[in-house]
Amino acid sequence: MNRGRYLFIILFCFFFLIGAADARSQMGFNMADFKAAITARIKSTGARDTITSRVPAGQSCVEASEARASEIAIVVKSMQVNGKFGLLGAKVGRMSGWNPLSIVSEATRKKYMGETASGSMHTYTVVQLYDANGKVWFTIDADNYLGPIYVSEHGAVDWNADHTSLIEDVPPVIRSVHMFNPPAAFVGDNVLFQVSVDAAPWVKGSLRYKWMYVGGVKVLGQGESLNLRVDRATTYNLKAIIYNVVSGKEISLAEATGSTIVAPKPVIPTAPAQTTTAPTGRGYTSRPSGQSSGNPAGAVPSVDPANPVQGVIDVFKKAGGFFGK
Repeated sequence: MNRGRYLFIILFCFFFLIGAADARSQMGFNMADFKAAITARIKSTGARDTITSRVPAGQSCVEASEARASEIAIVVKSMQVNGKFGLLGAKVGRMSGWNPLSIVSEATRKKYMGETASGSMHTYTVVQLYDANGKVWFTIDADNYLGPIYVSEHGAVDWNADHTSLIEDVPPVIRSVHMFNPPAAFVGDNVLFQVSVDAAPWVKGSLRYKWMYVGGVKVLGQGESLNLRVDRATTYNLKAIIYNVVSGKEISLAEATGSTIVAPKPVIPTAPAQTTTAPTGRGYTSRPSGQSSGNPAGAVPSVDPANPVQGVIDVFKKAGGFFGK
């Protein structure tokens, strides 16, 4: 019984760790890199957001946390452009409350607040990382109000609460990617593949696109669409790569795939041609061979110029006989 329980616990922990690692890799995000970038950015501001600069100016940790939040938003955008932030966005703001006081060492807290002291009222910077579906993946806090720079993981943040304030919402650089193409076509057709990207406004204008066969390396075309002539009866699997160019280097941001099944062009059967005589709309009966007609001469006589009136009358009489009167 105990052996089975231990095995269950081991397997649970194993799959939990795999799932957590997979979540981070799927997002293409590395927390250590993000913390390092935040630390470097805060360090670049010097003592601007510390107590020694804010208090003499009649300000406090509130103004310091807001200015710090703006710096962190710049870090997020920079990492997004360079393909180091995966498909995450970030809400950056300030939070006031009973902070674990990561800005003060444990020894200092015990010295001035006693053994049980674990924090104080303070306003600091918080960063909430989320994906295109609104799912929150990570939350961290950052501070340097007392001088040292601290960046640590934080609990949930309610942006609608009175003690929080959102300074900037940096959306995911790529919210979604959709491929549009016909599911089927015939040999010889021109098939249109199109990709649609919902991206952050500040980066959408600089996005670039290239098309390849899935598993291939040859670039078939550039741009948001590709008009491809299909000459073989097979399945065409295409991939659109959405990327950005930073300092001459291509930074891949997202991909989308689409497939079109191509069949031979159908042959329409045709019936053999038949020789037919079109009806005239009026029927005639041929005379038996050797039988003479009502007008043996076979023609209507001409008008006598000496007596034209009588000639016309004779013509009508004879014509009447010709038509079987």
